[in-house]
Amino acid sequence: MSTALTEDVRVLRSGLASDQSEIEVTLRLPRESAKKVLALLDAEQTTGAVVVPAKQEFTTTETAKILGMSRPTLMRMIERRGIEFRMVGKHHRIPATSIQKLREFIDEDHMAVVAELANKYGNVD
Repeated sequence: MSTALTEDVRVLRSGLASDQSEIEVTLRLPRESAKKVLALLDAEQTTGAVVVPAKQEFTTTETAKILGMSRPTLMRMIERRGIEFRMVGKHHRIPATSIQKLREFIDEDHMAVVAELANKYGNVD
């Protein structure tokens, strides 16, 4: 990481450490990084974005955090074969592709519940 970008990241972290609702920061990014940031911001505005680290497999603790659920809930899903996994010794590892599929399913399921409630009780602003 360049010295300029390192300083930009420091300023951003400092801003996030405050309780301000908005943070103004200027970043100097390599072109490819700027494209990724723009794609993330576009996705966040249109469909919502989830940042998932570029790993192939995750621990159950990491997976639960990514999916926004408790680890015990995830373990029940694993026991019921509700998500793909493999064993590494006595530990479960969940492939990133399975996490993404489950995340999409959860999002679709939540949207269906919201639509059902909206139909039942009318739209609420």
